[in-house]
Amino acid sequence: MIFRWFGGVVSLLLISACSPSLPPAPLSAAAPVPIVRGDEPPEWRPGDIWTYRSTTGAESQTRVLEVIEIREIGGTRYYVVRTEGGEHYYTMDLHWAAAARDRRVEARITPPLPWFVWPLDVGRRWSHRGVYEEPSGKRDFDTEFAVTASEIIEVPAGRFQSLKVVRESAGQYSDEYWYVPEVRFYARWVGRRGSVDFDWKLEHYRAASRLIPGPRPSIPSSR
Repeated sequence: MIFRWFGGVVSLLLISACSPSLPPAPLSAAAPVPIVRGDEPPEWRPGDIWTYRSTTGAESQTRVLEVIEIREIGGTRYYVVRTEGGEHYYTMDLHWAAAARDRRVEARITPPLPWFVWPLDVGRRWSHRGVYEEPSGKRDFDTEFAVTASEIIEVPAGRFQSLKVVRESAGQYSDEYWYVPEVRFYARWVGRRGSVDFDWKLEHYRAASRLIPGPRPSIPSSR
């Protein structure tokens, strides 16, 4: 999930009725927001698909992310996620490791970038220092993360309880994203790259079958 992807990647409820229905009543300002926690990494499986509507300036398009396999490289297991820009590799605890095309790495960061740290709950903060590498060269990459709130978020896919995560990096990079345990990823992602702002909203999540237990993710990181 990183910059080459951001430039080329940023992705239903159809409700039918015989008679019109009233829209849901807005939450009262005094209504308490349930506290959400992400106690452990979600288990992804081949066949999990997230569809987003991404907006960058006046441009809007559909983005689809699909888990296609779990691959072991050098003794480490990775989720391989296919997008229209290639493939992205995540560790089993959802740390972004690399972007590739036709299994040839185009960008990577060492160690992998921890977009999530478990357990994920309000008030948690973490930082990352790594080396980002692409064909043009290498550079140091420092990032700060914080879980700032438990919020109810409404996107085309529905209304969800979420954890809002804020990320800031040296330079002109920032992100806000809302993790939803129910969909095993973020339901919305708002970011900036230089002078370019973008906004992804979840339109649909299709989960792969989970009738048979799968491999457990990595042990959650300690505080």
